[in-house]
Amino acid sequence: MSRRTRILTLIIAAVAFLAPAPAAFAAAATPPAQPASGPGGAGYQWSNYVVRNVTFTDRTKDYWTYEPSGWQGSGAAPATAPLVVFLHGWLADDPQYYEDWIRHLVRKGNVLIFPRFQTSALTPPANFAPNAIFSIKDALTRLGGSATVKPDTARGMTLMAHSWGGPVSANIANRWAAESLPQPKSILFAEPYDRSLDDSLAGIPSTTKIDCVVGNEDTTTGRLGCDAIWDRTGHIPSSNRNYLWMFSDDHGSPALTADHRVPTSHNSDSVLNALDWYGFWKLGDGLRDCGLLGTNCDYALGNTARQTSLGVWSDGVPVRPMTVSTSKPACPAGTTAKGC
Repeated sequence: MSRRTRILTLIIAAVAFLAPAPAAFAAAATPPAQPASGPGGAGYQWSNYVVRNVTFTDRTKDYWTYEPSGWQGSGAAPATAPLVVFLHGWLADDPQYYEDWIRHLVRKGNVLIFPRFQTSALTPPANFAPNAIFSIKDALTRLGGSATVKPDTARGMTLMAHSWGGPVSANIANRWAAESLPQPKSILFAEPYDRSLDDSLAGIPSTTKIDCVVGNEDTTTGRLGCDAIWDRTGHIPSSNRNYLWMFSDDHGSPALTADHRVPTSHNSDSVLNALDWYGFWKLGDGLRDCGLLGTNCDYALGNTARQTSLGVWSDGVPVRPMTVSTSKPACPAGTTAKGC
């Protein structure tokens, strides 16, 4: 073999060794898009919404109302719609923090009330639920008189809550009868906090449908809130009450991170992902339907594939599904959630 041939052979071998395998050139898998229809999906019967902000001298009593507008379904536009009350997290007292989720809920055909209940870190947590109850009552009076689409309070209400809104919603549901509020038919606790809960939550009807969700990278509230709520709602049968873990998944790009901020997004497509559409949005829609209409219960309860699935990456690999328990579960391996 000539010297030139030996050199050429060495160069070819070096290039072959250093060159990346074909798989390295493949694009990373992308996360699932929003489903076209169903709970959490983009099948909207309303194109827009009307928002009103009501204020008081005591700003902790302020609230926002949302009613759907621009009917694009079949037949005549409904005159009434299901009632959703949305309870925010600590100092997230402006609905812009949850704008995308709220828009979804209203365009899905709900009348929504967003009580402010807190204006600063100095607002006593013991006042949160009374403030919110005042706002709900005032909003229902105004909506009953002026809204084009009125809340169907005879069916009851759905409560959806993030972080500090968790104990607020639990206390509202516990006091509904004494406060003459619509009956709480379902509650979604999205990474709830554990403070200022009523000592007993026996006032929550045993028929109420409940999902309590912990993110495995939620280092803010972690599992503490779901554990506290679980300990106080043992009168609700396992068929109506699920404890869920939501997991991060970095199989593709961008990665999905199950931290405390998952439920928040402000008109930002770059923030929304499968943990919203297949996670909190789907569970919330399913709970509303199940509690008020008796439909889509398998999207909200029962440890079904419809409940736990978070969709599929673009390469066909399923996103790590949620896990469901009817008792307080052990911390999953590798979780960094507070309380584990």
